[in-house]
Amino acid sequence: MRIKVLGSAAAECFPALWCECEFCEQARKEGGKNLRRRTSYLIDDDTLVDLGPDFFWQIHEFGINETKLKRLIVTHPHEDHLNPVEFLWRHKGFSKVSKDLHVLGAKSIMTRIMHFASLFGLAYSMEELKIKPILLSHGKYAEDGDIGILPLNANHAPGMSPFVYFISRGGRKIFICNDTGFLPEESLQAAAGQQADLAFIDSTMGLKYPDHQINHLGVNAVVKLRDRLLEIGALKKDAVVIANHFSHNGKPLQSDLEAFFNPKGIQVAYDGMTLEL
Repeated sequence: MRIKVLGSAAAECFPALWCECEFCEQARKEGGKNLRRRTSYLIDDDTLVDLGPDFFWQIHEFGINETKLKRLIVTHPHEDHLNPVEFLWRHKGFSKVSKDLHVLGAKSIMTRIMHFASLFGLAYSMEELKIKPILLSHGKYAEDGDIGILPLNANHAPGMSPFVYFISRGGRKIFICNDTGFLPEESLQAAAGQQADLAFIDSTMGLKYPDHQINHLGVNAVVKLRDRLLEIGALKKDAVVIANHFSHNGKPLQSDLEAFFNPKGIQVAYDGMTLEL
């Protein structure tokens, strides 16, 4: 199981579009790992987690053939994680598309895709976009091919049914846990005993708001959630834990984040980071 981080930023990217703050200016000067696209992940060559407005840039930067994708797992319908315009190009009037893309997520995901398509008058059904929708719900394990998925409620985007995900394949398991504050109790209970090998944990509020834990997490809250996940057996004792999803408002320069997290046994994500399990 191979996981590539295609993006490690929050909604506004980093350096943030239009921003003149000291951290964005420093990121422009330093470049490298400080240049962050909107957060998404590629699992092996066939599974994408979230598809935001940087999708075209990401697939060409990292040499990804999007025609090989079999499925898209979506955390929630905010634009930085679900950019509905990209699905319009699957319509026969724009492209030759021979196979369905399985789109997995809450009903809000499917509603957003079809609402956008219908506004343009291009499509009024998922079939017209060569999409097979697979609805997920909190705490109910699902399978698609050889991928196992356990969606759990996130502390984020009220009313939009946001999920964090345990995703398993070939005896390995990862936990995608960004775009959430500290997990609600029902999600912690469902996560108990999952024994994930790898976890990505939200760190949007970064170093500036270290104890923040509503909707997003600060750095101290990341450590607190990691420790809780270990305590309940959601993660293996030797699991790799990676902070991800950074906003410029949280002072997210790579070197500063590494100085905080690395001594605590947590890595810091960057665009292009690749892990083999």
